[in-house]
Amino acid sequence: MSRLMDLFARLLDHQGTCLQTLSLTYSQAKLIWRLEANDTPSLKELAKRCGVDPSNLAGVVDQLTERNLVRSRPATHDKRIRVVRLTADGIRLRRRLVACISQDPAIHALAPKQQDQFLEILREVS
Repeated sequence: MSRLMDLFARLLDHQGTCLQTLSLTYSQAKLIWRLEANDTPSLKELAKRCGVDPSNLAGVVDQLTERNLVRSRPATHDKRIRVVRLTADGIRLRRRLVACISQDPAIHALAPKQQDQFLEILREVS
């Protein structure tokens, strides 16, 4: 269990370094991570993907809108519903985020077969 906790701590440290490098908070990164290019979920759907209440996500959307990373607008079918999408800058930042997180030294220290086994274990427990 101690080794697992050490790995978890190293993963968190790496994630923190990535977020700091990209000038993102955890909440901002989570939102960007949950959006794909050309994806336009409602704020309610995006909050569900992020595991938070929509009222908590609205401020994060506003912060990312100010940085021109996302756009938010009323849905065409119902003006009361707000939809969110990544901008071109947001898509580029998302690629950088995914690339940075994917280059975790703790994972890359494992042999390819061990990485596959680790991924399989994560699939089983998630």
